[in-house]
Amino acid sequence: MEKELNYSQIESILNSSALLRSIDLMGVGLAVTNPNLKDNPLVYVNKGFEMITGYTKEEVIMRNSRFLQGEETDKDHLDVIRNAIKQGKAATVTIKNYRKDGTTFWNQFIISPVYDSEDKPAYFIGLQFDVTNEVEAQQESRQQIRQLSYFDPVTGLLNMGRFQEAAQEDLAILEHEHRSGAVLRVNLNRFRYINESYGEAAGNELLIGVAERISSEVDEDALVCRSFADEFIIFLNQISNPLQIHTIASKLYDSLKQPFIMADDEMSISFAMGISIFPDDGADVSLLLKHAELAMKEAKTENISNPHYFDYYLMDKLNERVNMEKRLPRALAEGEFELFYQPKIHAVTMEIIGMEALLRWNDPEEGMISPASFIPVAEECGFIVELGEWVLWEACRTNKRWQDQGLPKLPISVNVSAVQFKHPQFVQTVGTVLEKTGLAPEFLELEVTESLLNEPALIKDRLDSLKGRGINLSIDDFGTGYSSIFYLKELPLQILKIDRTFIQNTPHSQRDSLLLRSIIQLGKSLGLTVLAEGVETEQQLQFLRENECDQIQGYYYSRPVDCTAMTRMLEDESTNHNLC
Repeated sequence: MEKELNYSQIESILNSSALLRSIDLMGVGLAVTNPNLKDNPLVYVNKGFEMITGYTKEEVIMRNSRFLQGEETDKDHLDVIRNAIKQGKAATVTIKNYRKDGTTFWNQFIISPVYDSEDKPAYFIGLQFDVTNEVEAQQESRQQIRQLSYFDPVTGLLNMGRFQEAAQEDLAILEHEHRSGAVLRVNLNRFRYINESYGEAAGNELLIGVAERISSEVDEDALVCRSFADEFIIFLNQISNPLQIHTIASKLYDSLKQPFIMADDEMSISFAMGISIFPDDGADVSLLLKHAELAMKEAKTENISNPHYFDYYLMDKLNERVNMEKRLPRALAEGEFELFYQPKIHAVTMEIIGMEALLRWNDPEEGMISPASFIPVAEECGFIVELGEWVLWEACRTNKRWQDQGLPKLPISVNVSAVQFKHPQFVQTVGTVLEKTGLAPEFLELEVTESLLNEPALIKDRLDSLKGRGINLSIDDFGTGYSSIFYLKELPLQILKIDRTFIQNTPHSQRDSLLLRSIIQLGKSLGLTVLAEGVETEQQLQFLRENECDQIQGYYYSRPVDCTAMTRMLEDESTNHNLC
């Protein structure tokens, strides 16, 4: 309403039945109050007002409209209306009001003054719009956004961001009350393979099952988070006695070890659990999370089958690892790496039929560093790609040099890390190395780890490409992983290397002997050349011969030797062959 409208015009509008009918048909509530009467009472309401509020005209005329208010009515919104009346101005507000039956509705309320001839408010006209559906839809949308912002969509647990916020708040309380708390990190082993084998839906079902078991084993006030695809974090914040932490962790560990039902099958999962304790292991969330992660990784690496607690020696190990990671590039640049070679032997004739190149790090201060120490670090930081390429160049150059010297032309095998094999330029790099060194492809053998067999879609094309170039391919350390026999049959492999763990107790252990015999038969049935690693005794060799194992490798014939010693062995082999 414009300011210049006078009292007579208001009367005219209120008496205009056509306009009022139109407003009624729109479902809009119309109310008029008189600020010049005591308590600014309602002097007119329309049918829309009656329909929205449930009150009849007779019940509300000459009453102040505060009867529409209640406990959930926002006081700040009321102040907007009061100030508009006090200052004689228009205002719009969305406020929660109450119907006659006690139910609530959201009222978008527009109030505007109508001035008299003396430029003073004669009436206030208020329009009511029931916007309950719209407001509730907005609230639901905000709730969904909050759900996405705070919670994991699969399990309904807290996400990492909200978990850290809530845990930091709880830590402040624990610190004030001088109480303990703990962070537990649980990582599921090989979850990716479960997803690939059973499908994403089954994988999600497993995650939900894990989340439910965790939630059932901890106090309802504990914070539970799914931080990554296969990792869960728990913050225990109701600990009256530190011994409770071990009790809860042990019960949770036992619960997670019980089989899960997936696709009508029972499945037991393996996992690692690491624990850090507040305040001993850290005073803030980030430090507790870091320390629990270190403990969890230690449990995973060392196959610890219990909850594993953080200890500061893990920090020393971490510092050693970081230091080693920094030293690796320098060691390569300064020529500290070298190759040793271990002969591969024909199981019957005992002739050298090849050799495996093995990487060694000769540190000027520490001496020889075990590959078991630096290879995992190189893989984790990605340096294994560059280091593995150096090994490939060095092995192929050396073998070509031996051949050019008239020594026996034998294949040299090179271990290929899974990280290295997955690199998009790997096949091209192998081709370049062979071209530049001049080594014929049939004299190079690449040994891939068994874990790669679980990713056939990724590796088959690359294996086919390598085999197409004439390169020999073998599966290394067979029996230590979880490879499928189907993949072993379908992939273009020529050699199966049986891990030394199956040789150690043969032939004295009947069980190991039966298992070793079965693996040899499996390899032979698939048309593969079978090589046994770690052969150390005459009895082991005899057993392998009797079971038609093709090749052996191990201390029985020779330890890994340096380039000079390997050259002498090849010279002796060449001499003996010529004498024959």
